[in-house]
Amino acid sequence: MRLFYGTGEFDVAVFKERKVLDEIAMLLTAFDCVLSDDSAVYCSSDVTTGRLLYFGVYERHGVRSDAELKDRLGAEGRRGVMQALINENIARGVEFTEALRRRGLANLINPGPLFAPGFEQQHYHYLWESVIVRKVYQACFNEGWEYSNGCTLEYAICRRKGIPALDHLGNELSPDGAKALVVRAVADLKARGIAAPMLERNLSLIEELPEPQAGGGRNSTAP
Repeated sequence: MRLFYGTGEFDVAVFKERKVLDEIAMLLTAFDCVLSDDSAVYCSSDVTTGRLLYFGVYERHGVRSDAELKDRLGAEGRRGVMQALINENIARGVEFTEALRRRGLANLINPGPLFAPGFEQQHYHYLWESVIVRKVYQACFNEGWEYSNGCTLEYAICRRKGIPALDHLGNELSPDGAKALVVRAVADLKARGIAAPMLERNLSLIEELPEPQAGGGRNSTAP
């Protein structure tokens, strides 16, 4: 399986004598147990970044970066605040997924609750790109997705695969519309003095997306 962005070249590549890629391959077999290829809807929602981080945690503590947050609260205090943020974001993602289920969608994948001990953000990104490439025919993005490192990357992945991407109301997120949202989010953060290099990197991926082609959707596959 070839991915669009993931390379498998991780900063941390081995956990206790087990390769991270082996751990990811094992997780993917669980998806094979319950989903056929190109049969699922991916529910993208922020987990570790997003508006609750920038306009909630950062503003509440008077900081503009994770490093400043750690300096202000100490390592343990920062860990507690970030875990509370993650829990709140996960709950928000669950609520979003259940709202989609009530609309009649099935085979929903909500990535938020998955916890893999030792995994860092780049490991999760590789895993979920693998899931999208193999299992997903449509993606839905929660409100505020444009502020999230993970969601903006997932948007680029979905569009590279050629599958529909919808906002939280069910409207299509066209490449031009998505780009405008992320451009505004990056500008908003810069105006507040918050650096968002990953968000800017993902914006460049969205800007580089190829023109949409006919044939995307439920039966589309990665090239």
